[in-house]
Amino acid sequence: MTDKELEGRLEQAVNHAVPDDLEEILSRCKTQKGIVIPMMQNDTTSKRKKRWISMAVAACLTLVIAGGGAGYYYQSTNQVASIVSLDVNPSIELKVNKNEKVISATPMNEDATAILEGMELKGVPVDVAMSAIIGSLLQHGYVDELANSILITVEDEDVQRGEKLQQELTAQADAALASAQVNGAILAQTLQHSDQLTQKAEEYGISSGKAALIQTIVDGSGGLKTFEELVGLSINELNLIYSSQSSSASQSQGGESIIGGADGPTDIVVSNTIQTSGTASQSAYIGVEAAKTAAVNHAGLSASAVTFLEVDYDWEDGRMVYGVEFITDQTKYEYEIDAGNGSVVKYETELRGMVNTGAGASASSYIGESAAKAAALNHAGVKESDTAYCNVWLEYDDGRAEHYEVEFVVGSTKYEYEIALTSATVLKQEQKTYASGGGSTGSAGNTSGAGNSTTAGNTSSAGNTGSTTSDIGLEAAKSAALKHAGVSQSDATFTKTQRERDNGRLEYEIEFWVGTTEYDYTIAASDGSVLDFDTDRHSAPASDSTADIGRDKAKSIALNHAGVSESQTYKMEVKQDYDDGRMEYEVEFEVNGRDYEYTIDGSDGTILSYEAD
Repeated sequence: MTDKELEGRLEQAVNHAVPDDLEEILSRCKTQKGIVIPMMQNDTTSKRKKRWISMAVAACLTLVIAGGGAGYYYQSTNQVASIVSLDVNPSIELKVNKNEKVISATPMNEDATAILEGMELKGVPVDVAMSAIIGSLLQHGYVDELANSILITVEDEDVQRGEKLQQELTAQADAALASAQVNGAILAQTLQHSDQLTQKAEEYGISSGKAALIQTIVDGSGGLKTFEELVGLSINELNLIYSSQSSSASQSQGGESIIGGADGPTDIVVSNTIQTSGTASQSAYIGVEAAKTAAVNHAGLSASAVTFLEVDYDWEDGRMVYGVEFITDQTKYEYEIDAGNGSVVKYETELRGMVNTGAGASASSYIGESAAKAAALNHAGVKESDTAYCNVWLEYDDGRAEHYEVEFVVGSTKYEYEIALTSATVLKQEQKTYASGGGSTGSAGNTSGAGNSTTAGNTSSAGNTGSTTSDIGLEAAKSAALKHAGVSQSDATFTKTQRERDNGRLEYEIEFWVGTTEYDYTIAASDGSVLDFDTDRHSAPASDSTADIGRDKAKSIALNHAGVSESQTYKMEVKQDYDDGRMEYEVEFEVNGRDYEYTIDGSDGTILSYEAD
């Protein structure tokens, strides 16, 4: 209340206490004009009236001051200055006034309800409340030697005040854990309010602090991680991933994170600083050295024979894994090791430097698909009879054979190999064992080293023969592709015929060449319908570079080939372009939900490539 407002309130109080009777007094004087009125002094009455007036004024002044003081007191004790969230797996939110006393304590999930049971924290200093909550977390077993990480987040529009409170609470939490003889690990951050961050937290039923930490990890992953896959992790697991990510990328712990979504990131800064103290517990996992040993043993090597490039924590297919990378003089190895049991979840090898793949050699010197398949199966240590399916094909690049691709599934493990054309050398290999789903048909099948996973069991992977879905067969799928392309089987050279499963649907991938044109088809295994196709002409005929068929002619050629009229199309676009000095027309349109893309030679109208999806 200002001085002017206070003077006004006092004047009003005095006016009410001493009424203005001047007019009435004067009127009475006129009535009794000429009459002598004896005036007798009464000291007692005068003193009483004066005392009464003084008391009235004092009482009013007291009410004014008391009223203002009460408002100020209410405002200072009930207005939220900071929001403190404490996350382990239980998540608790404390609203705090500017005197750092708790206004309210709210459990953010079911686990947190038990933590706060029996506590009356309203009016308690927030550092005392912090100690009480950590004590309850310890008592209920949420913080121990297996999971020792705690996330403390202070949300405050006053950044300096927020950071000061964050540091005080972090020190208090460290002290509480130390007194309980627990080697804790604290993640602490200061935020400013963001509606987008709040919406993100509410969408997944987590605190704003945990949402900010997850988004920081996602943004630092280079697109390899998503918010959705990390949201169910504990703070200790997130701490391990964050620490590994920061260490491997040589990042400082400070930085900014941007909230993203299905429509891309926004310009909302959700985390200013993440400070860490202590080390996240690894007691629930086999440890870095054991993970390195499992990977090296699986590769059939010794630790002394390799150079380790990186070992870090990651989250893969619903489980915590170690990412282990190492090299020898000739080969690079990348492994994912289950952090809980040491099994090999995934591995990939690739030859380093120049390797003679046989590319450019005559086809007569190729080892053939059967030999390439045998080389891959032998390397994996499995028999073809053990596989759910085994596909092999020649892989081409710009019309030239590069290597053989071999792909097969055993139980819940998928294998992919690149085999040299002329020597059966394994150029590259990748193995992935899936953890979700049941119905395993057996082990992953690789007996070449320790650490092979035998428990995973997802039989829904590509080519599973246990499906009840109808299957027209390979020959019928090839015939469907040839018929759609309008070519005969005698004119076609097949380079890939593969059955696989995509989004639960059984499909055939058919690739073949006719002259210099490559055809790629995806055929539904259930009824032989064409799901996707494209063609690519790898060497165009000589043409007069000065001729130009024009946009309308290019559009007409594409429409005629597709068998549709322009009135049936949607989003028709015709663009002139140049490729290696040759003028071309790019024609794109949509018909009944299918997108068509054509490349037309601008000089003679030859269809160089087309795709419909």
